Amino acid sequence: MAVVMSRYRRQPAQQMRGRENMDWTAIHAQATANMTEAGLQYEDGNADIDGGHRDIDTLAWRRFGILPRAFHNVGDIDTSVTIGGRTISTPIFGAPTAYHRLASKNGEITSQNGMDRAGTFIVYPTNASEPVEHFAAEAQGDWWQQVYLFDNHKVSEAFIERSVASGAKALMLTLDCPGYRRDFGFRNGIDGTWEGASGNFPDMHMTDWTLNLATSITPKDIQWLKEISGLPVYVKGVMRPEDAVTAMNAGAAGVMVSNHGRRQVDGVVPVAYALPRIRRALGRDAEIFADTGIRTGGDVFRALALGANAVGLGRPIQWAAAAGGEDGITKMIERITDELAHTMNSAGVSRIADIDESFLVEGQGPSAVLSGVHGIAA
Repeated sequence: MAVVMSRYRRQPAQQMRGRENMDWTAIHAQATANMTEAGLQYEDGNADIDGGHRDIDTLAWRRFGILPRAFHNVGDIDTSVTIGGRTISTPIFGAPTAYHRLASKNGEITSQNGMDRAGTFIVYPTNASEPVEHFAAEAQGDWWQQVYLFDNHKVSEAFIERSVASGAKALMLTLDCPGYRRDFGFRNGIDGTWEGASGNFPDMHMTDWTLNLATSITPKDIQWLKEISGLPVYVKGVMRPEDAVTAMNAGAAGVMVSNHGRRQVDGVVPVAYALPRIRRALGRDAEIFADTGIRTGGDVFRALALGANAVGLGRPIQWAAAAGGEDGITKMIERITDELAHTMNSAGVSRIADIDESFLVEGQGPSAVLSGVHGIAA
């Protein structure tokens, strides 16, 4: 990985030109033009029955207004963070998402290489398009392995052995997908297609995942994964403080606060609601990540202030890959990191570790003020 630290010093105005904010409408339009209809439906789909409100989580982050402070030196902005013992140049990584070939010919290889060029990484998914051995041989930089547990743990163990042998640096166990019990439609179109084929389990179609995913995951599974892999194990899909405490007590290296991109529970609460409660429950030293609905540097800032050490992007990586391949992904991460650096500069904070809840005012962000609704009950 070429970039380790990311520092932003004051620059002449002409050097700052061209660093436009992300135009998600244009990127999504380009992705739409380049993806199949079934692939786009899969990426954009969610579990909300009444029309699919995919912007709810984004609006929830923006309920919080940012309260700048003065009399602090912001001449040298540092956006780097250390997670899992590794320093990356931005507090943004690739959240695990399935079937990257829906967005790009080389699937997860494109995603990882684009992220690596931006100084970060992806969490490679179990239900990837590219087999883990091929992915590891072609991808640049370190990566983590997402884990779905199957009812038959021997199937999971065999796959984890392959991932460890291929070079995974950590595991991330998904908790919030205990088998599908209803058909949300968006998953069906890719079943049996080249883009929707499982690289690691070629005989397992989408419907097979429904039948094989474990419907009971216990804290003992965290310890079991640590033992068979020798790697740190993070858990993803935690939304309640008591579950976060249970996971950490069971030996998890950290937790990812996530509602699975709103793809599991109709009407699930936004991550912005759950995150600060989990931070308070775990204390300041726990490693906590968050995802879903983060689109701008301001959104990243809010998530960090609410308790995240770093944030994951899911759909945006797919959209950027479909719109512009590796370059599209790298430019997206760099632009969002630029936005974050600008927000930090203007808010009066130069280090990620110094961003906390004192910078936020609930109910005074743009989405709350414009809607005339203030505050979420604690």
